[in-house]
Amino acid sequence: SSGINAEYGRAVVTLPLFSHKMENELLEDLFPFDDELLTATVMKRPSCTTCARPMPQCVCHSITERHDIATTVVVLQHPAEQNRQLRTVPLLQAGLVEGKCQVHIGKRFKNLETIVTPRTALLFPGKDAVNCGDVDRGTYDTLICLDGTWPQARRLYQKNPELHRLPKVMLGPSDRRSVYLIHTQPTDMHLSSLESVGRALEQLEGIEGLEERLVRPLKEMVRTQFKFGALAHGTQAEARIVRKLEVKQGYKDLTVAPKLHDFDYDSF
Repeated sequence: SSGINAEYGRAVVTLPLFSHKMENELLEDLFPFDDELLTATVMKRPSCTTCARPMPQCVCHSITERHDIATTVVVLQHPAEQNRQLRTVPLLQAGLVEGKCQVHIGKRFKNLETIVTPRTALLFPGKDAVNCGDVDRGTYDTLICLDGTWPQARRLYQKNPELHRLPKVMLGPSDRRSVYLIHTQPTDMHLSSLESVGRALEQLEGIEGLEERLVRPLKEMVRTQFKFGALAHGTQAEARIVRKLEVKQGYKDLTVAPKLHDFDYDSF
């Protein structure tokens, strides 16, 4: 069931026990970012033109350099991302030199032939994807990234068959977990678009520490949100474990996004 909190105007969602796929589809139905609401004019606070954060929460001071990389990053962005408050692609653009991160917004991209070069790879996991760390340097000069929720990214891939013909690369093994803790990730292996591209570029180009430097403003954004009262989230996988226990205990209002208890906010 779902409802609106009258005092705060905030959607409250209660989920029964669903499979992961059904859960994603239900959330997409409850919050249909694909409709005409995307074209509505929304009054927003003045925002920084670089990091896209409200001026009191600008994180540009944490961007100490713009990296000149060999690869051109092309972001195919789902339109719903434009209405999200905590986006990471503007931080990616701010961390790379002008022109090295191009963003195209839409669901179906008819101009992909003007973007794709003979040395273009798609950052997308799959059985036919190669770990970025196993790719010879200089193999690719363009890296395409799909930006949106995981269900949205999958639909972008499905609706653009030109992408199916591209060689795929995926992230190699790493001990680093996402610092995007104000967002509920599917599992502890999932990353934000900024983190994914930063790690891919570090592995493809062999630039040690590139991911950490690119992610620095994201960590600052998360730290700022903590100061404003945000809580660190667990993952959807952890939420499903919690919900199973709640079902056994007879709870009616089940957890959607678990908070990380015992999280050390001061040392983050």
